[in-house]
Amino acid sequence: MRGKLKSVILLGCFVAAAPLAFAQGEKDIQLDTCRVFTSMATALKVPENVYVLKLSKNKLKELPKEVGQLKNLRVLVLSKNALTTLPKEVALLTYLQIVDLSKNKIEIFPESLTACKALKKLILNQNPITALPYDIKNLTELEYLDLWGTEMSIFPSSMIELKNLKEVDLRSVTYNKREKEYIESILPGVKIHFSSTCNCGG
Repeated sequence: MRGKLKSVILLGCFVAAAPLAFAQGEKDIQLDTCRVFTSMATALKVPENVYVLKLSKNKLKELPKEVGQLKNLRVLVLSKNALTTLPKEVALLTYLQIVDLSKNKIEIFPESLTACKALKKLILNQNPITALPYDIKNLTELEYLDLWGTEMSIFPSSMIELKNLKEVDLRSVTYNKREKEYIESILPGVKIHFSSTCNCGG
């Protein structure tokens, strides 16, 4: 029936098909039914068909800039590599919803991620990163931020604009009472996981 959604199987994923006027990337993809690509070379053979890319434990020191060709990518898993940043082409991934960068060597928040406005879940745990950028406020759909085991000490006041943020993990990062109170003040209503309070100064 015209105007109503119907379920279809398309490009290896279960998809809720939208009216024909909608672009392929705008369809509601059931991510748990999608093929998981584990090779960049294989993914680039069918770039429009790639929704989930998992490149964990590949000893990557850099992510190939060709990742920007994966226009429909929703999930990018890069955990347990040796990455220090991400290429600027990541900013082209306008449908990206989940990024896992855990256990890498990232010291500076990848600027390209601040352009991924559909991002809902960002995992940065166990990286030596110390600061979040002012432009993190652009991630207006962000719901979960994992900073467990980082060296995070700078939280911009602009984070108060992240109205969809529900949970932040800051365990294994040491903060005194004043620092915790500041973080809580810019993240009102957000569930924040802290480790035990430090009795140090402040």
